[in-house]
Amino acid sequence: MLPIITLIGRTNVGKSSIFNILTKSRNALVANYEGLTRDRQYGICHLEKNKKIILVDTAGLDISLKNITDIAIQKTLMAIEESDIILFVVNAREGIVPQEYDIAEKIRFYNKKIILIINKIDGIENTLIINEFYNLGFKYNHVISASHKKGIHTLINEYLLPLFNVYHLSHEKKNDYLTNINDVENDTVKIAFIGRPNVGKSTLINAFLKNDRMLTSNEPGTTLDNIFISMKYNNKNYTCIDTAGISKNKKINNNIEKFSIIKTLQTIEKTNVAFLIIDAHISISSQDLFLANFIINAGKAIVIIINKWDLLNVLEKKTLKNTIKKKLNFLFFARIHFISALYPVKIFTLFKSVDEAHQFSKKKINTSILTKIMYQAIQKHEPPMIKGRRIKLKYAHLGSSTPPNIIIHGNQVKFLPASYKKYLINFYYDILQIKGTPITIQFKDNFNPYIAQKKKY
Repeated sequence: MLPIITLIGRTNVGKSSIFNILTKSRNALVANYEGLTRDRQYGICHLEKNKKIILVDTAGLDISLKNITDIAIQKTLMAIEESDIILFVVNAREGIVPQEYDIAEKIRFYNKKIILIINKIDGIENTLIINEFYNLGFKYNHVISASHKKGIHTLINEYLLPLFNVYHLSHEKKNDYLTNINDVENDTVKIAFIGRPNVGKSTLINAFLKNDRMLTSNEPGTTLDNIFISMKYNNKNYTCIDTAGISKNKKINNNIEKFSIIKTLQTIEKTNVAFLIIDAHISISSQDLFLANFIINAGKAIVIIINKWDLLNVLEKKTLKNTIKKKLNFLFFARIHFISALYPVKIFTLFKSVDEAHQFSKKKINTSILTKIMYQAIQKHEPPMIKGRRIKLKYAHLGSSTPPNIIIHGNQVKFLPASYKKYLINFYYDILQIKGTPITIQFKDNFNPYIAQKKKY
């Protein structure tokens, strides 16, 4: 297990900015708002070749966010407990505040190696202000400016690397399914948990992990950032990505929520399989359809999850299934699971659908097979006539395999009606038995050099 280093401190002292710099990512949301980070965010920091650490960004120890305040603080304390080294971040511009003495006392209780990071030193000429922080009584103190990346190189080489060599500790797994985080390898399947606010995305991840790793609440919008959790099931590596819910309000006034939505859509682009989670008690909304279309247009494998199924009676279940057939008919190739994340029963069957969808999304299909299936479709239902000439389809091949993109060559294919294109796609789905991933068909007119030569003369 890699050493774990945790960033802690008051809100808005620059923890997330430091996290993004050290992990060379933008996984943590950064803005001038207090209490923005509500849950633990894990990332890998590459110190040098073959030397990596796990970096954890946490909520501030002084946040005031209504119902979830105590929960978020508890998550921060859990992160401190599981870490090997603590980076205690303070704000040089604001100077030391009484609360930081309390934080210092609290983290000393855990008997961890602590480095005091004095951030935001840019523009401060009075060294007495910086020296004031030494009164906190820590052995290791380091000044930086995260916004200007000043002092970061020294932090890595003079503090983190030596501490890595000394504190390269291994940790026992907390359970059979959870691995805090591993370097995401090529064989790791990334699963994005997508859905409206409060549909149970975080609860489902907790059910997989068999603990309360994710911050959950009945208050919509609890998850504002994308949270990455690595886990192993049946000796296979998965990365679960909990995303911010897409609000059903057309006008989103909060800039942070807007940014969260952008990050969610970016996550879909980078994932392997998307869990589209729908609240059974609310049925299917326009937001669900928007997300479904975005996932398909991004060419991503998809598994549909109808959560809170236990809340419906027999008649409501029958009505919802009919609604699904009508509204989600364009997702006929996707597996549908009816579950309760809060009272999980057989939820691990979802991984069978994940593996199936992921494998089909990478499927390589021989040109001869694709062409043979095309001719079978033509034999059953010929293309239409255009101006007295029948549209001819000649051969098919695979353009890309993630997701499968079938390219069909022929004459006058630009005149093929949408209905026939849909017929061909459905025919390929039926014969190839593709599940969980969208396939696309691209049509190309054969170039006839004789016709081009006649036009030239």
